[in-house]
Amino acid sequence: MHARWQVAFLTGQSDPLSCALSPVQQRFLGSLAAPATVHGNFPYAAQTHEFRPTPLLRASFNNARQYLQSRRPEFRNAFRPALDALLARSERTLFLAGSCGLELFNNLDLSRTQLERCAVFAYGPVARRRPDCESRLLQGRHDALSRWYFPHVDIRVDAGHMDYLDNDSVLLHCRDWFTHLQASA
Repeated sequence: MHARWQVAFLTGQSDPLSCALSPVQQRFLGSLAAPATVHGNFPYAAQTHEFRPTPLLRASFNNARQYLQSRRPEFRNAFRPALDALLARSERTLFLAGSCGLELFNNLDLSRTQLERCAVFAYGPVARRRPDCESRLLQGRHDALSRWYFPHVDIRVDAGHMDYLDNDSVLLHCRDWFTHLQASA
């Protein structure tokens, strides 16, 4: 293992052909000043297309489809090896789970040992339950979609479902919790 902590995004794939981080994800990750970061998104494929903006309707459809597919054993079988490899690179991993990313994380069905090495900062969570590891759920006051899934969260901010990573208070909450995690581990 190389780093004590690493930080990785885990969100739905708006573009199924790409695991590249969007410019706003890159800025957010850079602003966290984490000791080690994963410069790709779930499912962390080495060969991927460059980031390209996806129209909102198409992105919503792709994310909804992936959310539903993640409930099937085939999803876990296909994507667990990539997550296992990612987890092996560090002692602990903080996942930045946006929207349906929390459902994807839960449905990967990690072992108890793996979950003890994970923490999840879920922003705008869209999932059937909290993860079985350390977590912080952050939700925007204007995010009706996330509120439908989680009427009670740890943190509320002034944001909508599509603008979390552009919100300075989200970055501050994430940075503060990550600092706490590093100090307590």
